[in-house]
Amino acid sequence: MIAMRQLLLRIPDDLHARLTAKAKREGVSVNALANEALQTAAPPESPSNGMTTRRYRLKEKAREMGILVEAQAPPVTPQRFTTALEETEGIGPVVDELWSDGR
Repeated sequence: MIAMRQLLLRIPDDLHARLTAKAKREGVSVNALANEALQTAAPPESPSNGMTTRRYRLKEKAREMGILVEAQAPPVTPQRFTTALEETEGIGPVVDELWSDGR
C-alpha cells in the first residue's frame, strides 16, 4: 500500500468551482484532479540512469497500465567495451574524459 498524506489547501471559491465543474465533466473526483495537477507541477526527479523526466513519467505510466515491455540490456563484455572505446576514441574531450574516468 502506498503511504498517503493529507493536504489542507486554501483556494479561492471561483477556483474550487472551476475544479469541481471540470472534475464532473471528466468523471473524476476533485481530489483526483488536484493530484494530477500537483503531479504535473512537481514531477518525480529523473532517475540516475539519465532518462528525462518526461520519458520517465511516460515509462512509469505505461508500467502502471500494465503495457510496458522491457527488454533486458545485453551484457557488457570486455570485447564490447573495447569496441566501444575504439569506435569513440577522439570524438571529443567529453567522451575522452568519460572513458578516462572509467565510466
